[in-house]
Amino acid sequence: MSSRRQRAERRRQELENPQYGWIWKPLAVLLVLAVMVAVGLGIWWSLAPSRFDVETATQEQRISAAPAARGTVTVATLATLIDTLQDKPGGYLRNDLMPPGLLLDNMPSWETGVLVQARLMAASLADFDPGAGESVNTLIAALEQDADDWLAPSMEDHLAQAGNSARAYLARFDDGVGASFVDQGQGLALYLDAVRQQLASLRERLSSTVSDSERLKELGIEVAQDSRVPWYRVDNVFHETRGQTWALGHLLEALERDQADLIASAGLGDSYARALAEIERMQRQFWSPVVLRGSGLGIFANYPLTMAHHLSRLDGALASLIDGLGGANAAPEAATPPVTEVTRSPDDEEAAESAGVEKSDEQGGQQGAEANSGEQGAEANSDEQGTEANSGEQGTNQQQPAEQSAE
Repeated sequence: MSSRRQRAERRRQELENPQYGWIWKPLAVLLVLAVMVAVGLGIWWSLAPSRFDVETATQEQRISAAPAARGTVTVATLATLIDTLQDKPGGYLRNDLMPPGLLLDNMPSWETGVLVQARLMAASLADFDPGAGESVNTLIAALEQDADDWLAPSMEDHLAQAGNSARAYLARFDDGVGASFVDQGQGLALYLDAVRQQLASLRERLSSTVSDSERLKELGIEVAQDSRVPWYRVDNVFHETRGQTWALGHLLEALERDQADLIASAGLGDSYARALAEIERMQRQFWSPVVLRGSGLGIFANYPLTMAHHLSRLDGALASLIDGLGGANAAPEAATPPVTEVTRSPDDEEAAESAGVEKSDEQGGQQGAEANSGEQGAEANSDEQGTEANSGEQGTNQQQPAEQSAE
């Protein structure tokens, strides 16, 4: 009886004072699963999208199958870059307020780099096509919105509007009388110059990750004090660089197809290939889990400084392209000086004979006359390419004896 009474008493106490310790076990399991899912999604979302073929992207963006006008590939590539920011795994992450997007910073920095180059190309479309219309203005306005907006209209809404504006502008290339890149290299030169200025700022920020200023001076790098990057922001600058060069590589490939005749006529094929090669080197697989910034010949590499080195080489290639395009633009304006025929009057002949000095006229400012006024004679022998003023013959060598002067 006593044992039965004891069991009843324990049961009554359990009902009056319930214990909930068992509930933490399933909650802990759910928490572990949530962390594992967040980590997996974070790793997946942090992977940069693969490169795409600009020709294939152009076919997907176009509606018409007619021959593409000059500039079609560039605009279609720009529209694809904008779509990539929304369609990649995880979508647009920069304005996320919930994990795992909230906890990521490398991919949002990569998105910033792509967005910077998209803005740069959109702003340069008016240089390529002076007749760019309202679609381009809407495109520029949509891309210039705050990249961190999350309230409606969010940045995703602005990106969708920018993509639609780019496709609306692209449709004008297919209607036969619409848009086209009609420049002869001026727009390309201006765009490449804007790219150089943007990459110069990025290169300076990457170089500032080296804390030893004396070592930077040895490398010939001058870094302003306001360009210094805190150590915990180095990885953001590094991945922003990868985003900018990823987008720039696609845009340069598209421009190479749209401006192939211009690049070939200016003899810039090697410089263009060199620029694309440097961009490809900056897009190699990144295996390290962290962005190292070692110094000297230590055991750790310095990834930002390596990236800055590639940007310096890319800057040299872009400078060669700009110089070549400037020379190509100036070539049609440079006209050959007209050939003027110089004649000698009888008075000049008499004056030359009385002075004992021989004169030989040449075209285009060539002067090859030798005159010996104190000797018995002077001999002049000159090659002429234009009109021979004195004898009326071209390309002849003349030798005239001079009379002795004043005996």
